[in-house]
Amino acid sequence: MQTDPGRLTLPALLIGFALGGFLDGILLHQILQWHHLLSGVTDPADLRFHMFWDGIFHAAYYLLGFAGLWLLLARRGQAAAAGAGRALVSACLIGFGAWHILDAVLNHWILGLHRIRDGSPNALAWDLLFFGLGVVTVALGAWLRRREGGPGGRAIAAGLAFCVLAGAPAAALPPREVDPVMQLSAGGLLPAFCAAWTRTEAPR
Repeated sequence: MQTDPGRLTLPALLIGFALGGFLDGILLHQILQWHHLLSGVTDPADLRFHMFWDGIFHAAYYLLGFAGLWLLLARRGQAAAAGAGRALVSACLIGFGAWHILDAVLNHWILGLHRIRDGSPNALAWDLLFFGLGVVTVALGAWLRRREGGPGGRAIAAGLAFCVLAGAPAAALPPREVDPVMQLSAGGLLPAFCAAWTRTEAPR
């Protein structure tokens, strides 16, 4: 049977992406409690709301991680290929870093769902540190991949440069005044059980 370590890239990317989400959810949501997924949406003291959506967040990354492991199992014969270990590690690093970049640009700056350290006077500095972690991790994964002669090195470098250039104007966006998540909930677009769990009341 012909072996090709490149076939391990997709499962490793998914696993790395899921691990990035788990690090955020477990360390920053639960252990340090710096933010929740939607702490920029409503009162951080509304724990029922935040626990529900943090659970949805974890469930989504659980499914991504499971999909990555399932694909890895299906392609386990490729693990015997020369360079398979490096291909796995490099793709995991790229997926892990991609999660941090996407979360910083989309969730922190464009949608305004939360910041890395809510309530901090240096919120942007914490976001940039998080973004920088993603950039460094993707760059390390791309370097390992290129050193092994794996495909896609130039595409990864171009994508990384684009993310860095796009991150600057996104970081400069003013805070959102309209709540897309609460609009969805109030508009009845979420299932009834979600609406019940995510309903918030004005403080008395």
